[in-house]
Amino acid sequence: MLFPVCIICVLLACSYTSTAIETGAPVPPEMFGDDHYKVYGVPDLTVSLERSSVYQGEKTSIFLTLTNRGRITAIKVNSEPAPDRKDEILAAQRELELERQRTTAQDVSVELFAENRSAIDVKRAVAFPGNIREGQTSAPLEFPIEVYKNTYPGMYRMYALINCTYQRDVAVKSDEDRPESPDVYYWYDRISQVVPLELRVERKSGVEFDVLGVDPERLPAGSSDNVVRISIKNVGTDTARDLVARLRPESGIYVSVDESPVPRLEPGESAEFVYKLDVSKDAVPGKLYLLRILFEFSDTYRDNLSDSGNVYIMIDHWRRISLWAAALLIAAIASIIFIIRKRRGGAWRL
Repeated sequence: MLFPVCIICVLLACSYTSTAIETGAPVPPEMFGDDHYKVYGVPDLTVSLERSSVYQGEKTSIFLTLTNRGRITAIKVNSEPAPDRKDEILAAQRELELERQRTTAQDVSVELFAENRSAIDVKRAVAFPGNIREGQTSAPLEFPIEVYKNTYPGMYRMYALINCTYQRDVAVKSDEDRPESPDVYYWYDRISQVVPLELRVERKSGVEFDVLGVDPERLPAGSSDNVVRISIKNVGTDTARDLVARLRPESGIYVSVDESPVPRLEPGESAEFVYKLDVSKDAVPGKLYLLRILFEFSDTYRDNLSDSGNVYIMIDHWRRISLWAAALLIAAIASIIFIIRKRRGGAWRL
């Protein structure tokens, strides 16, 4: 199926519905003509997209979920079982039970493609969520994509082509010789849906941060009020305005003074962010602990942008000297001083 070509954009986190239509089917076998019930209703799969936008030049994944909103709309009685025939009563009960599976979408497949394939490349276009019962939502389906660098910002369209099988009819034929085990016949049909999805591509910020380093690179376990400086450089092509860098360390390190605002950081400029950190005495010596830096800033075109970076710091052994060890050290030093003075005093008497 071909669609007009235009430019890409990524994902509106809304649900889009498409009415499921029963496709043509061969004339059913004779056994379906006088079965007990005629049931109406088909699977109706709706699509939801997790993200609302992607950036130019971004390689990422978009996630799609399917929800089956189909329902049984009517049940018509074709023939009542004879009240004195146990086999017919059991067959009718079994048929009605099985007919309620009519709205289950079976063997579902989803193919995702862009209206403008020169703007976005879907790396893995087909996913198979399996069976989806009435009222059920599938697990998220991942579609790796690449948005090309020359894609212009704006709204674009993608399509989800959904195919599934459903149970169009079921007939249960009674058997007097084995009333508990009637013959069951199934008639399946296929449904196809094409669901349009609105997608948005955004211009990626020209601001880009590079974490140059951290000073000091090591902190002792159990220490507090450690002054830590982290150097950041804007290696991008745009100016970062109202830059705030919040520190989110790994468990075992705690921030007592957060945020280090910088009004402007021009391309090529560096800034030093200062924090106070406490280290738990239970922190693991010899381990590199992650310090995640969350940037909030504006650039020339947009406000409320965000980015992140990582730096690591080593934890050393707790170096606190016990009172007992300190007392021994002081006593040893005092003894040395006493001996030196005594010897000098003896030399003077000679």
